[in-house]
Amino acid sequence: MLSQQKADHELLSIYGKVIAIVVLLVLLAIFGIRYLNTASNIGGRGLELEQNRFLNVLAMVRSQWLASGRPDKMQLSWHNLASNVLTSQSNKTASKNGRTNTDEINDDADLVGTDNWISLSDQGWPIIDTNNVQGCERLWGQLLATNLQQLHITVDYQSDTNICRYSSDNKANLSYQLQTGRVIFLINDR
Repeated sequence: MLSQQKADHELLSIYGKVIAIVVLLVLLAIFGIRYLNTASNIGGRGLELEQNRFLNVLAMVRSQWLASGRPDKMQLSWHNLASNVLTSQSNKTASKNGRTNTDEINDDADLVGTDNWISLSDQGWPIIDTNNVQGCERLWGQLLATNLQQLHITVDYQSDTNICRYSSDNKANLSYQLQTGRVIFLINDR
């Protein structure tokens, strides 16, 4: 009888371990499915971050337009903000004079900052020079100093409504109405 009780105890112990493993696998499956559902929205979240930057830059450009006396064109100086135009030696910790190389900007960066003229509407919002997709792409580059292809963003220009539409791979959209400065961000959560 003692060996039967011992065998029953071992069997119950094994059943308990199997049940614990099954519960753990079910929990991992639930978390895995949720992770995969949220991983598909990463591109949209990247566009969401760009939307915040886009809004901040638009506000900064418009306030600079007001302070400059409402010109038709204005020069943007983003060379201090564009990380891709810093010298390639910025990874070094110090230069010959003891300052860090990130404080120094090369000649190409100065050219980017001095040749960035943007056209503005009567209300002070940045507009495109050419009414096509290339104009919208150029506007994005002038305002945000980022490459649309690296962000996997496609561009569409709607000539009837005068809107530049920027879309990510997972159907997130950022629309910029050129005449009013209105920015609309939509994301498909499905």
